Amino acid sequence: MPTVKDVAKRAGVSVATVSRVLNNSEKVSEQTRQKVLNAIEELGFKPNLLARNFRKDRSSLILVVLPTIANAYFARVVKGIEDTARKNGYGILLCTTQNSPEIAAEYLKLIERKQVDGAIIASAKIEIDFCKGLDTKRIVQACEFYPFLDTSLVTIDHKRAFYDIVDYLVKKGKKNILCAIGNEGIPSEFARKEGYKEALEENGLEFKEENVIRCSYGWTELYEKLRNLCCLKKYDAIACSSDLMAVGAIKAAKALGLKVPDEFSVTGFDNIMVSRIYEPSITTVAQPMYEIGEKAATILIDIIENQSVYVKQRIILPHELKTRESA
Repeated sequence: MPTVKDVAKRAGVSVATVSRVLNNSEKVSEQTRQKVLNAIEELGFKPNLLARNFRKDRSSLILVVLPTIANAYFARVVKGIEDTARKNGYGILLCTTQNSPEIAAEYLKLIERKQVDGAIIASAKIEIDFCKGLDTKRIVQACEFYPFLDTSLVTIDHKRAFYDIVDYLVKKGKKNILCAIGNEGIPSEFARKEGYKEALEENGLEFKEENVIRCSYGWTELYEKLRNLCCLKKYDAIACSSDLMAVGAIKAAKALGLKVPDEFSVTGFDNIMVSRIYEPSITTVAQPMYEIGEKAATILIDIIENQSVYVKQRIILPHELKTRESA
């Protein structure tokens, strides 16, 4: 790959002059600027923007912290972040934590080192002890809410969303409804459980803690738990906290000889692609995944570029119920 020295040699100028042209300095004559630009084009030179920005006390990079990239939900959120970042002259640095708070804290320290201009956290596990001293003004939360992090937030009303889907099941005549959620230590999962409870009670049905199943967001764990639930046939529905959980619930119901949705209805959450193509297609809550990422990036870029005026924002985007074959 051609270097700055190669460009300088081709243009007959110093390396410093090439650097000035790359940084749009006014100290370069138009004739010299054109010579350098011609040399860049002839050599196919691509400047190292990352290194150049490090020297300018601005990286033009946004850190995106996720637990994993295996979940299709995060792919849409990241797409919204990346598209918005690119439109505004920023790149993204995508980092996964595998739900390790220590790893998340190490990545977030990149803000203090000025290796990134700010960060968007999308559902990564974070603990307060690892976040002391962080500049939370330059962090935006997407999808999840950690009360101990005093940051801007973009999310949906998780309690209302789960209320709506459980209420839908009740209106369809379901009376014995299970609930499958992730770690309720995460505020959004606790909110979903509260939505489930409220929908039951407002419809005259009893909430029972024993009917709440806690598991990972994939399909296999819930599948195994329901397969081993000897009394599954006494239930007529389950509201799941992800679409992949719903896949596990449908597979378990079929394995036990239950007809979906006639004997056992299943709902998911998120509206990822699998909810539309699985058989039967899955009734679910559609989160505006792309818009969550887009809005989070917009807020963060505004914070970065207007650091003298900081206004913390809490944006609640609308959700939508997608009714399909599974319920």
